[in-house]
Amino acid sequence: MIKTDSARVFEKPWIINLELSNACNLECVFCDHPLLKKEMAIKEMEDSLLLKALSDVKEYLNNEKIYELGLVGLGEPTLDKDFERHIKLINSHAYMFERISFNSNLVSLKRKHVEILLDSKINAYTFSINASNKTTYMEMMRRDRFEQVIENFKRFISLREQKKDKPRIDVQVFESKKNSLNELKDRFRNCELENINFFMRKVYSKPVIRKDTSLLSVHSPNTSGRYPCWDIYTRIYIDVVGNLYSCTIGNDSYREASNLFLGNIKEASLFKLFNSKKNQEARERSERGELAYPECGICNVWSLTPNNFIWNKEKNRWIKKRKQVRSYCLKE
Repeated sequence: MIKTDSARVFEKPWIINLELSNACNLECVFCDHPLLKKEMAIKEMEDSLLLKALSDVKEYLNNEKIYELGLVGLGEPTLDKDFERHIKLINSHAYMFERISFNSNLVSLKRKHVEILLDSKINAYTFSINASNKTTYMEMMRRDRFEQVIENFKRFISLREQKKDKPRIDVQVFESKKNSLNELKDRFRNCELENINFFMRKVYSKPVIRKDTSLLSVHSPNTSGRYPCWDIYTRIYIDVVGNLYSCTIGNDSYREASNLFLGNIKEASLFKLFNSKKNQEARERSERGELAYPECGICNVWSLTPNNFIWNKEKNRWIKKRKQVRSYCLKE
């Protein structure tokens, strides 16, 4: 935690997510990218912007590492035209993070990407295969890339086996009546699956999908038990042009036109934006049992984050627990 001159305590985010590219090679039915790309310039993060984000972390480190740097955003990171150089920059700052994670849909994960990644400081991967068979994949991603994705993942597994230290891999499949983990695992029957976790990804509600369909099963929490969303206390997303959002939904669904947009790191430190008056007031509202932001009304990500709060009847508000947990419930 950081104390400011005004004696207000500012907290560090636990997770910082960086969007290296906002380009994508799929048209997924559960993603807002097909709509948002009509309004935004498709590009890569500039070196100077990446260095600014990393420098902000270094400035406020105070001998305590940030838990995670996540290379994930609205786009597919392997489409970053400056991929190798950006990974090298991140490698040189790896000492600031306990964990560096990488998310990919595997479509464009070529051998050169795999070699760069496995020689890097990245120690956790999430691969979004999303469907367990070709038919469901076509319905979900609207592109015939299933067999290509399977082969790309097999190559990644094979090359990982040549390494002494084998990073953790999570493989996600969306919750759907049309998906089966065992069906997908059978495609890798002859592969070495040490430290690889196949899991059903819970589908949270957002503008593009709010209720169950014949294809996807949307997570339905008990809304009467709503507690403050842990994301606005612990997580930030920085998009390809430096815009900072208070949560996943801000980055993936709304972008800078929303209340969830907190500012741009070109103009202020990412820590100051994370603890801006706007986000502080949002946390205050959530602790009173109100919506942190208007966009939170249709979102149920809060129910997939840890409940690190206790309701205090005397104060009529949520109070943070002394001991807080990090685990999120998107993975099972």
